[in-house]
Amino acid sequence: MPKFNTPEWDKKFRSIFADIRQNKCVVLVGPEIVKIGKYPLRDILRDQLNKSNDADIAHYYKRDGFFLFRDKIAKEDVQREVILFYQDHQTETDVEENIFKQLVQLKTHLILSINPDNFLSDVAYKYGIKHRFAFFQHGGEAVSEVEEPTTEMPLFYNLCGAICRDDSLVLDYDDLFSLLSSLLNGSPERGLPKKVRTTLQTTKHFLFIGFDFDKWYSQLLLRLLSGEKAIRKFAIDHSEKEENTTTFLVKQFGIEFIDDEAAFLMELFRQCKVQGLMRDIIEAQTPDAVRVIRHIQNGEMLKALTYSYEQTKNKEIKNTLTILLNQFNNLQEQQRKGTIDSRDAIVQWNKITDALLESLKMI
Repeated sequence: MPKFNTPEWDKKFRSIFADIRQNKCVVLVGPEIVKIGKYPLRDILRDQLNKSNDADIAHYYKRDGFFLFRDKIAKEDVQREVILFYQDHQTETDVEENIFKQLVQLKTHLILSINPDNFLSDVAYKYGIKHRFAFFQHGGEAVSEVEEPTTEMPLFYNLCGAICRDDSLVLDYDDLFSLLSSLLNGSPERGLPKKVRTTLQTTKHFLFIGFDFDKWYSQLLLRLLSGEKAIRKFAIDHSEKEENTTTFLVKQFGIEFIDDEAAFLMELFRQCKVQGLMRDIIEAQTPDAVRVIRHIQNGEMLKALTYSYEQTKNKEIKNTLTILLNQFNNLQEQQRKGTIDSRDAIVQWNKITDALLESLKMI
């Protein structure tokens, strides 16, 4: 990759490495990153919905990728179809996992995603990388606080919902307006979690991967990243990039487009490995472990604990899982009664998750 082996790029990479070490580099993942063969997964999803749910869809706005639904019931039917679609397309089947495997190894503390999938989290769990996963719920619900992202415990955060919550998905303009209203109004109750906002405010490098810069989600992210500098203008010279440019670097809100995404990422990961900025991974976990992980990601902790208990013959592990099951039931009861603060509930949930993931190594 000679184009990146220049004094100018050496200086840029040194700056990126310094910011990764100081927790001042954030990676942002866009829709173009996920492909099946040559085609983006979102395009395959669009085509499938247009076929399977044709009666539910009144129109499709190609430029923005939004649907117009015939009514509320039709929208709910499509939401369910989207969730089933992502469940059918997993990283160990037809979705290439290599890019996600490299991204989760990169020692950044925060990865923001525009996508509703949990591929990053899925792959991280599969290869033994501890992390936290959370998502933004548009529509006025109270925002769930998160732990502070760190190198040791990075956060993977979905800005546009998650497939474990169908009404969090952004599928039409109503969802978009709800998302914009929630994200941009500045209210601590409806905006981004405080620790995510603080992280973004102190970030010096933003690496965008898998984006079409002409789309609404790119403009949304630039607005979010500008913080209080909302009056700053972002000029886009279309002549400087090809139509499908998907990688670019935003530094101090100045944009530098990188035409060759694959070459840039290959060089970035290579140099990060040399610099000791890639996390260690374990061998891929068993299919049973991956199934438990999926339950955890979908918020199905009871299923995860129950299935783990059924699969192990180790008495010590069974005792551990029984304790975890009791802790989970107690947590649910406290939440039902409203006797536990939501922040404390998140801490308890994460402790149960971490203990369960540790037990998977012996199942």
